This record gives sequence, structure tokens and C-alpha cells, in this order.
Amino acid sequence: MGKAILHIHSTFSDGDPTVAQILDEVECNSDIDIVGMTDHDDVRSYAAALDWKASHPDSRVQPLFGIELTTWAFKHILIYIFQPPFPTRTFKKFMPLGKAVQAGKAAGGLVIVPHVDALWVGMGRHRLERQFQQFGVDGIELLTPVPFARGAVDKLAEMNGRCRLIELGGSDAHHLEDLYRVIVEFPGQTLADFEMAINSGTTSVRWGTDGPKIPMSRQVRQHTKALVVHPWEQLQHWSQDKLSKT
Repeated sequence: MGKAILHIHSTFSDGDPTVAQILDEVECNSDIDIVGMTDHDDVRSYAAALDWKASHPDSRVQPLFGIELTTWAFKHILIYIFQPPFPTRTFKKFMPLGKAVQAGKAAGGLVIVPHVDALWVGMGRHRLERQFQQFGVDGIELLTPVPFARGAVDKLAEMNGRCRLIELGGSDAHHLEDLYRVIVEFPGQTLADFEMAINSGTTSVRWGTDGPKIPMSRQVRQHTKALVVHPWEQLQHWSQDKLSKT
């Protein structure tokens, strides 16, 4: 069985480690095959992962293109893309949920609703059950270590017994210590095997392991980046793009 870790954040958004640090850790200290980078509203981590892969041609570790896109009202969706062409520019931020899902699927993406029952950024299982067909999402994170969402797994599974969406999971990792909190297993080892397993419903998701406790200083630094630094960087990039088009 192959193993994947999904919903991973790097320094390209509000994560603490660089892409290289993440992939070095996975290569040296785990048996993980697939790493799904999903930086907030940013696609640069995939190019960095391909650069790492080019310098480690014998590594079993394979990067998967992903992004965690912020939609209207700060609800998040994950978009994973298995086949080229891969976007080199991020998707528009704060689109209505339906339009954001359409944009992801138009790019060939698999659209997953993360941390469904998380406060503020989660879609909520009741809304999801009412509207999943309308929006056209493909799947959910059944397992996620996010507070409140972690305790709602049984109710989410019950709901999905009626909806029958793809069930994946994600560590929502912002630190190296968090990488292995949720593991997705699948027959095979390659990205093609993983895509086939998702399409055939032969993936399984389980809880992994929590790493050592993260020092408060690093937690504060990460939260500051998430709430202040990264939004400011995005605003600067947006302003530069607007100027370049005028």
C-alpha cells in the first residue's frame, strides 16, 4: 500500500517549513510516497517541489499539485490536480463557492472540502449535505486534526453515507511536526496509482501520529504569518498585478 499526506502548508503561505525542508523530512524519516502541497491561495510550492524532485531523482517521494483556495465568506476548498497543464498563477480569491469549484474543475482539479466542521473556515456538514450537488464538489476531508472538526468524524461519516462523496483526509500541517497526523493509503505507490485509487474508491484514511509539541515561540510566529504577514504579501502581489495591467 502506498501512503500520501495531504493538506500541507509551506513558507509560500503560512507554513513554518520550506518546501525543501518538508520533502527532506519525508524522504529521510518516513515511508510516505505522495505529498500534497496546499498553500493558501498560492501555487508556487509545486514548482519548488519539482525543483527538489529534479535534484533528488532517485527519491520515492512524489509531489502532488494542490492549493487551498479561500472563497467568499472565508470558506476554504482544496484543489488537487494530477495531470498537466498545472496552473502557474493562483486562482482568484473570494469567489462565490460555486464559481470557485467550477474554476478548480475547469483546471482539471479534484475539489475537496477540508475541515468541514471547523469554525469560520469550514463549509459545515449541514450546508454541504444540502448543496453538494449544486456546487459539484468531489469529496471531503473525513479526518482532519483541526479543533471541533476532529470530534465530528462520526457525524460527518454518517452524513457522507447519504452523499457518497470521496473520503480523504489531511494533516493541515503548518509545521514539520504535524506532517503525519493523517495518512491516506492506496494500492500502489505512484501518483497515477493514487489518482486511480481515488477514482475507484479504493483509498482509505486513518489517523497518523502527532509529533513533538511545538514551542510557543514558533506557534506565535506561524500565527503571525497566517494573520498578518501572508495577507499583506498577497495584497502587495495583487497591487503589483493591477499596476502591470494598466
